[in-house]
Amino acid sequence: MKSNQPDAEATSAEPRIDSAEDAVPPGWSPMEFAAEQQALEFCIQGRKEAFRPLVDAYFVRLVRVARAVVGDAEEARDLVQEAFIAAYRALDTFTLGRPFYPWMRGILLNRCKVYLRTRRRDARRSRAAADRHGHWVKRATVRPAPEHRRTADLVRRAMAAVDDDDREILVLKHIEGYSYDELAETLGIGAGTVASRLYRARGRLKKELERLDPTLVEVDESSNSVGEEPS
Repeated sequence: MKSNQPDAEATSAEPRIDSAEDAVPPGWSPMEFAAEQQALEFCIQGRKEAFRPLVDAYFVRLVRVARAVVGDAEEARDLVQEAFIAAYRALDTFTLGRPFYPWMRGILLNRCKVYLRTRRRDARRSRAAADRHGHWVKRATVRPAPEHRRTADLVRRAMAAVDDDDREILVLKHIEGYSYDELAETLGIGAGTVASRLYRARGRLKKELERLDPTLVEVDESSNSVGEEPS
């Protein structure tokens, strides 16, 4: 994926979308609803410069979501940039009066799913080609890292190994902080289904973590980070 497009804002029909990570100050909070809605109304009227505050407000948060889903920071930034461009093009389908972020996040998650399907297909083709030609790949040597970095890496690897539906509900619950009611509304399923689906997703994530490092799961179980949600 290419990161940033050349600056053609003067002639492009779309706003420039680039990384806003350095522009967002510490302690940032999302746009107030009224300001957000005004920006969206201006965008729908064709004032593309009004889209920039939306990018600034949500870029960092969306990168965190995308990275949790795809497991790669650089790809996550690219996917967020692409999702913002897709959102701008689809603004005529957006309903004013509704919050922008859930709609924007849905666009991003769909792009992440497409990316993961493509990555898996390409990986299968690469493995098949390697088998046909008798190639083998030596694993890269990983330097020892501090324990917290090692744990984060193991969790990312485990998240990458579970299926898309499991990853989506885990990201929404444990990274986005969604309630059960919010999960039900976002995913279009009943509240009872949310509980069972989340429980199964946690169980499969736990199995992946246990496969990677049983001691990590033992530690995590004491804090309920991958086990059953405390009552």
